[in-house]
Amino acid sequence: MKETTAKQVDRLTNSKIKEPIVLNRLFDSKGFAWFIFGLSILLMFIENFLKMNKFVGGWHIVSYLLLLSPLVYLVYKNELKNPYVKLFLPILLIMIVDMFVYSNEMVQTFVPIVFYLMVITLYLTSMHKVHSLYQTLLPNFVIQGVGFGYIGAFFDKLFVKGDNSNLYSRIGVAMLITIPFLGLFIALLYSADERFASFLTNLVDFHFHFDISYIFTVPFYLFIYMLLFVFSLSAFKNRTNIRETEPFDMLIVGIFLGMINLLFFTFLAFQFPFLFGEITLPNHTTLAEFAREGFFQLMMVMGIVVLIFLFIMRRFKGEKLSIFLLAGLLVQTALMGVVSLKKMYLYQSIKGATTLRYYVEWFDYFLIAVLVLGLIFILRKMDFRRLLDIVATLGVVSFTLVISLDVDAMVASHNIEKFKDNPNELDKGAISRLSIDALPAIQGTDIIINKSQFRDCSSFSEYHFGYCSKISKYGEKQYRDRYLTPYNAPKYIRHNNMSAKEIYQSCAGCHGRDGEQKALGKSAIIAGRDANRTIQQLQAYRRGDLSLYGMGGLMRGQVGSLSDEEINSLALYISQLKKGDSNESR
Repeated sequence: MKETTAKQVDRLTNSKIKEPIVLNRLFDSKGFAWFIFGLSILLMFIENFLKMNKFVGGWHIVSYLLLLSPLVYLVYKNELKNPYVKLFLPILLIMIVDMFVYSNEMVQTFVPIVFYLMVITLYLTSMHKVHSLYQTLLPNFVIQGVGFGYIGAFFDKLFVKGDNSNLYSRIGVAMLITIPFLGLFIALLYSADERFASFLTNLVDFHFHFDISYIFTVPFYLFIYMLLFVFSLSAFKNRTNIRETEPFDMLIVGIFLGMINLLFFTFLAFQFPFLFGEITLPNHTTLAEFAREGFFQLMMVMGIVVLIFLFIMRRFKGEKLSIFLLAGLLVQTALMGVVSLKKMYLYQSIKGATTLRYYVEWFDYFLIAVLVLGLIFILRKMDFRRLLDIVATLGVVSFTLVISLDVDAMVASHNIEKFKDNPNELDKGAISRLSIDALPAIQGTDIIINKSQFRDCSSFSEYHFGYCSKISKYGEKQYRDRYLTPYNAPKYIRHNNMSAKEIYQSCAGCHGRDGEQKALGKSAIIAGRDANRTIQQLQAYRRGDLSLYGMGGLMRGQVGSLSDEEINSLALYISQLKKGDSNESR
């Protein structure tokens, strides 16, 4: 009896030290649990074994949509504890469409990061009861034991005996028996019909060659996705209580805000003539230099002031001194924003537009809007949480609108139109460095956009609607590699023909003596292929960015040591090959 009592005391003590793990009741449904487990395996499979280039392609879009599917299900079943989460789903869908349509640097590199961060944040706050929208973007969590406890509890529940245990065990046995045979039959049928093999290759693009990193990446991705779904959907929190805050020491706040206000007033004294239309240039300064000076720095000043304002407002208790000093700070900072915008417009009128200047301009507008909203809230003494909701909503909507603009095409169109009467002043080099999005805008000009990325539009994993539709409509005449031009190419091949022929000997084993074979029975025939396209592919293989037909590792080993000149020479040599010709006759 004493021993039993001691054990009970130990259990009670441990329960106080470590909170029990409670999974979402949704996981009581074996169907939903298996769906989450299967989805995690599928996402892990896409990340590891399907060709995912650094630019957004077909499998990226599939993985993005799959990642959202549990949230969509929870919305459909009305199981979300946080009602604001569903308001962000249309924003995420717009991001997915933008990533599939636009090729500019912002959308292809920055937006995917923002997308993942926002998705993770929405999952982590999906089961939180909140009092304001902004809390949805501010997760508040602690993962017990780095999440292993949640994963363990999930699998305990998944495989525990229940009313349907016999059904699920039979399904599991059936899949264990079926999957190996499916793999065997797919391998046999893959070799039996070229069209079927091509269909599977373009659809799936397996990395058939074993990579030692899979030992680590397979369990890692599976664990990460399982943790995201299981932990976040079980992380119930009540965040509806509003915590009272103590006011700041007004002496400290007064000195701090007073000195900053004085500094800003002194600075604006030098800006008033410019604000009202008078431009006085400093000595040895051109108009362009004057216009360029300051708009980035002023944007940073506005951003810092917005953060200071929000920090102080969190403990704002309606003190009259704070109202006076904060209002003065916001007004002066907004005037600095106007100065920044005027300088931006002046510089663009001289030098033309760039994507960075557009982004800075739009961010200036956003910051000025936040400053004006802050001024209204101070003067009307409105609730701080409502201000955060409006700022968060304005920020998300503004970002979504910005990434939905075809900024590269806007820059190209603006500059071409601006300098149409003075074409010598047009910076064609800047336009040539834009993405393929600018291709429609340069039609009718002699501008050529440098090929910053190569995609095989016949491959699902590389297919990108915006890129491939533009190539299909406008061709590659004004979208090609800057290293190969009609002027230097023939000259180079005449001087290096033997070298190119010698380099090709290492290719002949797979592609055939005349480029007439499909490498390993998979690749396209390369004889007579356009040299520009070959150069792009070989350079991508060399960087490790391309793995057509799962042969990225093999091709990287083949071309990894080749220089740009050798790749150009080899590509031109291949372009002159014809089926049935003999290399000995060349």
